[in-house]
Amino acid sequence: MDHKKFAKKMELSTLLYIEDDEQLRKHFTEFLSRYSQNVYACEDAEEGLRLYEEIKPDIILLDINLPGINGIEFAKKIRQKEKFTRIIIFTAYTDKDFLLQAIELELTRYLVKPVTSQELFDALEKSLLELEEFNEKYTQVTLKEGFVYSVKSKTLLKDGQEIILRKKELDMLEFFIANEGKTISYETLEHAVWKSEVMSRDAIRSQMKNLRHKTYATIIENISGVGYRLVKA
Repeated sequence: MDHKKFAKKMELSTLLYIEDDEQLRKHFTEFLSRYSQNVYACEDAEEGLRLYEEIKPDIILLDINLPGINGIEFAKKIRQKEKFTRIIIFTAYTDKDFLLQAIELELTRYLVKPVTSQELFDALEKSLLELEEFNEKYTQVTLKEGFVYSVKSKTLLKDGQEIILRKKELDMLEFFIANEGKTISYETLEHAVWKSEVMSRDAIRSQMKNLRHKTYATIIENISGVGYRLVKA
C-alpha cells in the first residue's frame, strides 16, 4: 500500500488505543494522530470497553498488561461480539502459549516491546488491508431463498424488499454472519447480544424462532446441547 493510500484510509479510520503507561500513551497517541483525527485513548480496559461500544473503532491497539483485565481477555470480549475490528497488541511476551492465543483471537499483529514507529506503521498498514478485504467480502451477504443482508446499511432484503427486524433479531443475525462457519454457544450468544442481561435458553429460543419466522426455517441450525450455527447457503 503506497503512502498516499495509507494516509487516506487512516484519515477515515477510527482508532482506540488502550495503554496504562502515561508516557507511552502520549507518545503513540501523538503518532497515531498524525494520520487520523479519530484517535481515542484511555488507560484501562473498563474505559476501553465503554469507548468500544460508543465509537465502534476500526482498529484497537492495546497493551497486554492492563489494570483490571489483561489485553488477551479484552480481545476475547471483542471477539465474542464480532471479528471485524482489527486488534494489535503490545507485549513483552514471546512464549508459545501467548502466540497460540493470538492466533485463536485473529489478532492482526502482536508487537514485542519496545515498539518502533516503523513496526507500528507496518501493523496499521496490515490492519487497513484486512479491513479492506472484510469490507469487500461482507458488504452484502447472500443468504438462502432470495435473502440478502447489507452490512453497511444494516438491512435485510428479500427479493429487493426490506424485511423489518427488531434490534435483538438484527444483533443476532449480524453476530452469526460475523462468525460464519462457527458454532456459537448459548453463553456466547447471550453475552454478545444481551450483554449484561441474563436470558434463559427459552428466551433465546423464542428470539431465534422470531428470526426464523421472518427469514427461513433453516437459517440458524440448532446444534443439540451446544448452540447454533448460521446456514448461509
